[in-house]
Amino acid sequence: MRALYAAAPAAAFLLILANALYGHSVFGASHPEAISKYSVYVHLQEGWQSHPGNLLFEVTDVWSGEGVDLYYESGQPPPLDEHNFNRVGSVGGKGFVELKHRFSDCRASWQPILYRYALDTVRNAYESAGGASIPHPYAPMYPDVAGPAPASAARYAQYIPVCGGGSYEYSVRTDDASAPLDVAFVRGAPGEAARGAPGAYEGCGAESRISFSGRCDGASGGGLLVSVPDSLGRALAKITVNLREVP
Repeated sequence: MRALYAAAPAAAFLLILANALYGHSVFGASHPEAISKYSVYVHLQEGWQSHPGNLLFEVTDVWSGEGVDLYYESGQPPPLDEHNFNRVGSVGGKGFVELKHRFSDCRASWQPILYRYALDTVRNAYESAGGASIPHPYAPMYPDVAGPAPASAARYAQYIPVCGGGSYEYSVRTDDASAPLDVAFVRGAPGEAARGAPGAYEGCGAESRISFSGRCDGASGGGLLVSVPDSLGRALAKITVNLREVP
């Protein structure tokens, strides 16, 4: 595996050379699925035990989108960046600031150029030594790792809508073991003051997990609710969320 990972830069160089010789068809190869990639940054204001802590949600949603706008990393900005809506909100009287980057509103699809897709596939296979499985290079499944019971009952909840419908595979993980996640697939966006998961699909979620993967069948619409206890041990906790529509 290490030899394969080391060979990836050489393969990328050959693809770049081929593109230079034979045109941009190598880079612009069509991808069969739509991929929405964006991030949500949350700053917890005064009133939270974890203040001035921060949360960074890195979200990938893979779905069978049709008719969406395409953009590539090679100099093409997302066409709908102006649809990012930053906001100030509160949960139980405790404020937060939420900033979004490259949120596509499910109307634009990020498409990796071919050599980037190859490199990401190799990278995820290399990282799978930690226990992840790789059904898709941009939506890996993580092992089920339980975390400690949180010391605080107060929670911040982030709702992440899905772009597709039907059934979804999903995975989450956090790099802050002191703040394990609760996750639940829900039928619609809960209110800001929600503590749990109203309208949750039965059997589609878990509590107090450092990492977790699951599948929710028949979940038409809605999204994933990820809640974080007010017990951050890091100045910035990174939370990765992968969603993938499946038959």
